[in-house]
Amino acid sequence: MPMRKVAQRELAGLFSLLSHPLRLGLIFALADGERDVGTLVGITGAPQTAVSQALARLRVARLVQERRQGRHVFYRLTLPTLPKWLDGGYELLADETAQVALLHDVITTVRGPQARRTAVEPVNAEPAE
Repeated sequence: MPMRKVAQRELAGLFSLLSHPLRLGLIFALADGERDVGTLVGITGAPQTAVSQALARLRVARLVQERRQGRHVFYRLTLPTLPKWLDGGYELLADETAQVALLHDVITTVRGPQARRTAVEPVNAEPAE
C-alpha cells in the first residue's frame, strides 16, 4: 500500500478518535498542562468512568501521556500544539455559522415579512391541496 494511503488511513483514524465530544473536551482541558483524573471530571462534568475510558483511548493513540504519583494519575498532552490545531475546526464552524446567518438574512429580506417558510421551500411555491 502506498505511503500516502497509509497516512490517509492513520489520519482518518485520528479524526474518528477526535469525533467524540468528551475526548475533545479532555484535550482542551489539558491544553494548560497536566491534570489529574478528578480535576478532569470536574472540568468536563462527565462521570469518572467515562473520563477514564476516554483518557485510555487517547493514551493508546499516544495523544496523552500519564504519570503516576501515589494513587493519583496525572495526564498531559503528548503534542501540546494539538488544541491550537483543533481551534481551526472552531474557526471553520464560526465561518459556516456566519454564512448561514447571512443566507438567512438574505432570504428574509427577499421574502419579506410573509408567513414563515423553510429555507428549502421555493419562493413561488403553490399551496399543497
